[in-house]
Amino acid sequence: MKEDILEQLVEDYLNLQGYFTLTNVKYRPSKDDPKYNSRTDSVHSDIDVIGVKPGETGPKSVYAVSCKSWQQGFGAKWEYDNIKKNRVVAGRERWKTYRELTKDKWAKAFKRKIWDLTRRRSFTYVTACTYWEDPENAKYWIGNEDFKNRLTKHIEIWTV
Repeated sequence: MKEDILEQLVEDYLNLQGYFTLTNVKYRPSKDDPKYNSRTDSVHSDIDVIGVKPGETGPKSVYAVSCKSWQQGFGAKWEYDNIKKNRVVAGRERWKTYRELTKDKWAKAFKRKIWDLTRRRSFTYVTACTYWEDPENAKYWIGNEDFKNRLTKHIEIWTV
């Protein structure tokens, strides 16, 4: 059993749907990236769960899932506002919680890792949460054009 129960639930769900899964897959920007900064980019981030469905094509053939199992739940507009205003939350700039969605070099590294593992360029990015406090504000997340242009056009929010 994993330490993070949400990661375990997501992995089990994908397995039951016929996906092979990998968990806690590390990635970081390439040292060859012109914007690479060894001070800020040398620490890996990770993709919580990657699901790959053999024989499937298109964006639903690969799920890349970021799990947010916060007690207070996930607020799309609140998160978006904090990222946009570069706020510090719990001692950390909020964009760092979503590097792959907010910074080009991290998005490039994320997509490269998906390609290296799956040989697929099309995938769906999922924010999985224990509780989604504001589904009416989905547009701030799944409709965010900056996120879509940077990472993938296919963004979803899953909740338990």
